[in-house]
Amino acid sequence: MNTSSLVGHILQLFEHIDGQNQPADRLTGDFFRQKKYLGSHDRRFISDAVYGMIRHRRLIKTLIKQFVADNPGTAELEGPHVRHLTMYVVYLLTIENKSNISPAFWKTYFPKIDPEQFTGWIANHKNLDFLAMESITQLGVKYSFPDWMVSEWRKQIGGETENLLQALNSNSGVSLRVNLLKTTREDCQSRLLKEGIETELSNISPAGLISQKRFHNLSSNSFLEGWYEIQDEGSQLVSQIAAPLPGETVIDACAGAGGKSLHLAQLMKNDGEIIAIDVDKYRLTELEKRAKRAGASIIKTRLNKNLRAEEFYRKADLVLVDAPCSGVGTIRRSPWMKWGITEPLVEQYAEKQKNILSFNSQFVNTGGKLVYATCSLFRKENDEVVNHFLNSFPDFRLVHPGEDFAKLGLSLNNSTITIHPYRSNTDGFFVAVMTRV
Repeated sequence: MNTSSLVGHILQLFEHIDGQNQPADRLTGDFFRQKKYLGSHDRRFISDAVYGMIRHRRLIKTLIKQFVADNPGTAELEGPHVRHLTMYVVYLLTIENKSNISPAFWKTYFPKIDPEQFTGWIANHKNLDFLAMESITQLGVKYSFPDWMVSEWRKQIGGETENLLQALNSNSGVSLRVNLLKTTREDCQSRLLKEGIETELSNISPAGLISQKRFHNLSSNSFLEGWYEIQDEGSQLVSQIAAPLPGETVIDACAGAGGKSLHLAQLMKNDGEIIAIDVDKYRLTELEKRAKRAGASIIKTRLNKNLRAEEFYRKADLVLVDAPCSGVGTIRRSPWMKWGITEPLVEQYAEKQKNILSFNSQFVNTGGKLVYATCSLFRKENDEVVNHFLNSFPDFRLVHPGEDFAKLGLSLNNSTITIHPYRSNTDGFFVAVMTRV
């Protein structure tokens, strides 16, 4: 497909996403299903550009707004029918570092504006020299995050905030977890290579492989036969930190579609019992399909509304509470989330997390473990929830995770673990391990 047509598809998809309050990945999938004539290379070119524009949206819009303010008579750049085109041009100039714009192309849409005046201004001011230096706002604009989010992380990690923003704003590879119940990591890697999928070994997960290129799972026989699952390395670390043992009774209290349940079954060598609980019947049905494909026979699903608490009271050796959260640790995969998360929403999640943790603690046997995890990087959803729980339930104590995890670049803080994207090149996670004494 020629460049002009590809650009047209980019603008069409970006305008569609920009006008709706729905996840961009879902809208992108729908868009491509309607345009089956697009090949894999074209789809990748379009989605990379659209996701890049979403990821850097605040920076792009700020530059356009300032240019219009500094250059009267150029307001047409923000017109309703061309503003997405203007944003794409700025994306090319600032993020892709493309310096040449076709004069004919430019004059078709902006005949009254000198293209060299525009590109020159963007080149001279993309360092945001018109904003106050060292300010929260400059960091927020530079990496396209809300100011309140930048401010919160500045309070938590100080001078490392920019490293975090940069990491969350980067593209991530595809992380695979090899199913060691069926194969070895090396055999899976070799088979994937024969399928045209090149991977490298993970440095932090003994079952992990990393592919730098996206690919379609359903075209991989290795996937269809249960040799691997798509799972971020940080998510794999949560199960490793939980460290279940063969023969144990484990409750995955917020199982979702079961990524961690499947990993727990692998770590337990398919020996014992895992009760996977969730509020969503569809997700549990999906888990049952995945467990069958993986050969994980020890997983039993239970819909939350059908749960009888007394059935599992003090019965579990390990309870994993992978709580619903704001999900900011996964922004590098879902950049549109930046603007859907608000401070009041984080407060709501924190209250819900306190209730979920308290309720599920009753299932932990004496000497058993309660593991609380989120993919959030806000203290309010993490340490503050754990501290609230420990103050309310004095028969639980924090367990220090050990120095092995510190060697992986994880942050240990008062015996809790924070997996930072800028240190481990994974999604962001928080984990606290507690035991009933």
